[in-house]
Amino acid sequence: MYEKLFEPISVGNLLLKNRLVMPAMGTGYGDSGGFVTQKLIDHYQERAKNDVGLIIVEAACVTPGGKSMLNQISIDDDKFIPGLTKLSEHIKQAGAKCILQLNHAGRAAPGDSNVGLQLVAPSPVPMRGCAMPHELTIEEINEIIESFVQGTKRAQKAGFEGVELHFAHGYLVAQFFSPLVNKRKDKYGGDLDSRIRIGVEITKQVRQAVGSEYPVIARLGGDEFIKGGFNIKDAKITAAKLEEAGLDAINVTACYFSSHEEGYLNSPYASSITSMSAPHGVFAHLAGEIKKMVKIPVMVVGRLDDPNIALDVINTGKADLICIGRGLIADAEYVSKLYNNKQDDICRCIACRQCSITLSGEKQVRCAINAFVGREAGFQIESADKVKRILVIGGGPAGMEAARVAALRGHNVTLMEKKPYLGGNLIAAAGVYFKNDINYFSQYLSNAIYKAGVNVVLNTEVNENKVLEFKPDAVILASGSLPAIPDIPGKDKSNVLTAVQVLEEKTQTGDTIVVAGGGDVGCEVAVYLAKQEKSVAIVELRDTDFSVGSGLCLGMEPELRKWFYADVLPNLPINVIGKATFKEVTDEGLIIEDVEGGNSRLVKGDSIIFAAGMRGDNSIKEKIEGKVPELYEVGDCIMARQIIDAVTEAAEIALKI
Repeated sequence: MYEKLFEPISVGNLLLKNRLVMPAMGTGYGDSGGFVTQKLIDHYQERAKNDVGLIIVEAACVTPGGKSMLNQISIDDDKFIPGLTKLSEHIKQAGAKCILQLNHAGRAAPGDSNVGLQLVAPSPVPMRGCAMPHELTIEEINEIIESFVQGTKRAQKAGFEGVELHFAHGYLVAQFFSPLVNKRKDKYGGDLDSRIRIGVEITKQVRQAVGSEYPVIARLGGDEFIKGGFNIKDAKITAAKLEEAGLDAINVTACYFSSHEEGYLNSPYASSITSMSAPHGVFAHLAGEIKKMVKIPVMVVGRLDDPNIALDVINTGKADLICIGRGLIADAEYVSKLYNNKQDDICRCIACRQCSITLSGEKQVRCAINAFVGREAGFQIESADKVKRILVIGGGPAGMEAARVAALRGHNVTLMEKKPYLGGNLIAAAGVYFKNDINYFSQYLSNAIYKAGVNVVLNTEVNENKVLEFKPDAVILASGSLPAIPDIPGKDKSNVLTAVQVLEEKTQTGDTIVVAGGGDVGCEVAVYLAKQEKSVAIVELRDTDFSVGSGLCLGMEPELRKWFYADVLPNLPINVIGKATFKEVTDEGLIIEDVEGGNSRLVKGDSIIFAAGMRGDNSIKEKIEGKVPELYEVGDCIMARQIIDAVTEAAEIALKI
């Protein structure tokens, strides 16, 4: 069915075995000095051995002051060649072709990666909230062009089979391209030809340095999606100019470095690392426009891990190669599973952006649904020394992941779930339309545990007697969390529901709704019901002024939250009431009290839906503790948290038993 995706294709003189590419994605797995680590090698080798046609290794910095993140690998000195050589050799030995991306961050270089070094840019235009950059002189521009040339020569010496020049995402070269940042009056600023001159010169000089046989491609933003910025018309002209300068392929992406910039167009395109609000194949239309202008192959990225959409992009001529980015973080075996017609076994990316969040916060990539990312060597599923009889209590993400890993290790695993279906709170999390992709993970885990041989028992509430009758060698308690309902008068009335009941169980409500709680879940259930043309009010304790510090939608992933503020809530008839506490549920609605002033009033509603947080459910723990040989807790039963916490804990515990 997907034979077209597995056709060989050439990029310059480099023959690829298929059209599936792992694009450059920063991991933070290098060391603080810019050197390649074994952890980085293991990460890429795991993908390379699973049939990826081409791996474009993450950006290597071409100058000491141009790093885009902490622990980024470098290529500004010959001392980095040995490590880079080892990396390229492992990728090639594992079966993939490999290209190295070269980059300079310019004014987007973060301080923790470039301590004591001044930011540079085409013009003294700072990023919002950042230091003023130094305007590059002509001499300094020439030095940066030469740094790309020398970086390419080092990549060639290190055994990489080509280079990708990073001309996108608001980094230095893209800053020259953008009229928002480039205010120069010399030959590198002004009209489009002048603004893109640096990219054309880098391409020409790189090509001259390595000859016509060595593949050189560029990553080009098809649109910045920011008012007055570099757009698709500019990108089409630029692509043609870069082809003329000597490129062998163009890798189309989009968006600005930061959607915090003034004038950014809030939309599903709000980040180069798109949230689950973005449609699949989100940038394919840009690639299609650029492909009309060039004869060289065009690659494209942007939520393309749905093979049907990827195939359509190829068949409709929008692109020649498909980049699977986060899809290969979520499942290193994505390509091999697709090649072997095992699509149901693929752990599909849910576009939660946890990888981006952890890279920003923890300085290394982690994945919400793949606990093995970044631990590819030492965190392996190996046969257990002793087969044990394991009881897993709970069929949410923690319970299913624990059962999956334990069963793959050879244990005799039974999972008991009180509901008639698996998924736990993932079902409610996927209840609103723009988060439906979370269902991919529920389906994957459900399929995986059955295939691993787990005995699944549904519609079964586990009590002390059941546990003791089972005679387990080990119990994994993964009973999840329950909605927290404030202890106020009327909380047990028949008109009271929880957000989980509405989103997961599709419990019917009245026509007039009061949602008690304006965090992420409260806002999602409000949208879910407003889409049914019901009258909805949200009551939230904190401020609801839509600022960064607002309590509204708190807990929602940042890019999704910005889109939600801009495109969803304003277009629905939802009444938002902030700085108010819940006092009493009556037959007529919810009595609230203003935090400032203490005034009480009734917010009328046929149904009162509480979305005031979750609490861990480990009620059985004290009843069985000390009565079973081994007892472990994983996931939300400890404390209500995120998917990444549940999955990571579950995998770690299952590997220990």
